[in-house]
Amino acid sequence: MDEYSDHLRVATTLGRANAVYVLNKDLKIVGSLEGFGETERIYAVRFIADKGYVVTFRETDPFFVIDLSKPESPKMAGELKIPGFSSYLHPLKENLILGVGKEGSYVKLSLFDVSDPKNPVEIDKYLLKEYWSEVIGNHRAFLADEKYEVFFIPASSGYVFSYKEGLKLIRATETGFRAVFIGDYLYIIGSKIVVFDEKSWEKVAELEL
Repeated sequence: MDEYSDHLRVATTLGRANAVYVLNKDLKIVGSLEGFGETERIYAVRFIADKGYVVTFRETDPFFVIDLSKPESPKMAGELKIPGFSSYLHPLKENLILGVGKEGSYVKLSLFDVSDPKNPVEIDKYLLKEYWSEVIGNHRAFLADEKYEVFFIPASSGYVFSYKEGLKLIRATETGFRAVFIGDYLYIIGSKIVVFDEKSWEKVAELEL
């Protein structure tokens, strides 16, 4: 249990108003931040320690950093506006957050550097020539391996990206709806099971289903 676990943080859109509320153990509101991203609605939220990261969308993608270090008085720390939107946010490592969403017709991956909460930066992005990924609507489809600093997302194919130095596509497979890391191997599961060695990214096994 950490120092923030005795508070519940909730982000919500009601009508055209967005808000973040902090509730105590009795579910009473002890702090709130209201009125940001006017005329837009919340697409993605992630609370990490004493920070909240919120994406709203209408025409651009405002990425908000909220300071929750004082539960009774949350405040806006920083904001970044970029094209498109993220509907899923995932912390890859300290001060590095991945956004998965869309820009135009394509799936968009964004890397956000939040080391300076007052000045969040999109340090890299990748437009995947796919119209949809299940991750956009289902976070369970996303898989990351911190050991090798890679992640998997499904679309019409399965894709493996490295985030060691920006975003780099290292493997595209002909199948893949789900994946699992076991030891140093990535098992991609779809119409068949394909196994890759993470040390070389060579395919080492394949099983038709």
